[in-house]
Amino acid sequence: MKRFIYMFILFVPALLMAQVHYAKLEPVETFQIKAAAAGQVLQAHDEMEGKTARNGVVVQIDDRVDRAQKRALETSLKVYKQTLDLTRRMRQNQESVYQRESDYYQRIKNLKTKSKTEKDRVFNSMIAAKNQLLTLDEKIATLTKQIADATYQVTMLEDRIEKKSVRVPGLYIYKVAVRRGDYVNPGSPLLTAMDLSAGRLVVYLDAQEVENLDRKTIYIDGEPTKLTFSKVIKVADEVHISAYRAEIVIPSPQRRFSSLLKVEVKEDAE
Repeated sequence: MKRFIYMFILFVPALLMAQVHYAKLEPVETFQIKAAAAGQVLQAHDEMEGKTARNGVVVQIDDRVDRAQKRALETSLKVYKQTLDLTRRMRQNQESVYQRESDYYQRIKNLKTKSKTEKDRVFNSMIAAKNQLLTLDEKIATLTKQIADATYQVTMLEDRIEKKSVRVPGLYIYKVAVRRGDYVNPGSPLLTAMDLSAGRLVVYLDAQEVENLDRKTIYIDGEPTKLTFSKVIKVADEVHISAYRAEIVIPSPQRRFSSLLKVEVKEDAE
């Protein structure tokens, strides 16, 4: 009996030992910046590699044609708006003409003192005024659509121009993938940038480790921490079969990125 108790005491610590995982400390986010539009590369500041970007342009794609199109569209937009304003004023005037012709026709249409020829003349004049109103309404509708289309095109060009000036303020420039004079198509890689404000560890936990994580402590290189899992995928990983991917975010990490860290998940003491 004593031998059994002794063997059980030796066996219990083995059951309580946490599994050891090793994970590489990576930046919390890595961004693959790709070209949104085609064009020739006018600037590519590869000297920024290994530095944190400010608000300056890192990669500039030729946007001269886009800017010229934008200026032309803005001129057209201005003319459209002026023409629309004039057309609306013309419509107001024509509305007065039509109303006068209509009122006059209503007064004489039943008068026996007016000839049929006179009544027909007034009626035709009233219809002509009404048709002129409809013509102006059609012109107003066309101008309204032209303004909407031109405004949309200007917005699209502004977006394209903005995306051709690649800025990544506050991010670490890992690699600039293009050089001055290169021609890029939509989707071509331009640069890789990273957020070094925090680090991320990815580990794969077994089913037992995933249970009751709120009552467990994360140890990094043997030291207890106050870190928690920022993400735990509840579906087993496709590659690490029967394991669940979990992520730990480390604010302002003191260790060097790409360092291999030992991660353990241990049950808190009662």
